[in-house]
Amino acid sequence: MLLNFCTAKPPVKSILVIDDDLPILDMLKSSLTRNGYTVDTAQSGEEALKKNKSNDYNIILTDIQMPGISGIQILKHLKNDKDPTRVIGMSGTPWLIDQKNFDAVLSKPCTLNELKDTIARVIAN
Repeated sequence: MLLNFCTAKPPVKSILVIDDDLPILDMLKSSLTRNGYTVDTAQSGEEALKKNKSNDYNIILTDIQMPGISGIQILKHLKNDKDPTRVIGMSGTPWLIDQKNFDAVLSKPCTLNELKDTIARVIAN
């Protein structure tokens, strides 16, 4: 049996999206799902850390400023793991963030193309 590599779809990548703003969370999940990703969501850092313990995500896309556990605290927690998950931060004020520990940082709002390109770049590295 021959495989048709030209039409084969790339393996699905799983993404955990974290944002305390439900409309943004729903929009990101919908957009990423339509683009072939398996998407899980969390409305808080606490919920995200629980989900991360029981799931294997390729990327975590997190808002930076949230009540409770912030995106920066999530990043610090994940980078202490033996096999850290890649983390993309999102912020309305990205110039105020120490970006060096994130795999990428997006400005909020961003276009769908910026989001897709950033995720593809992070996955490729």
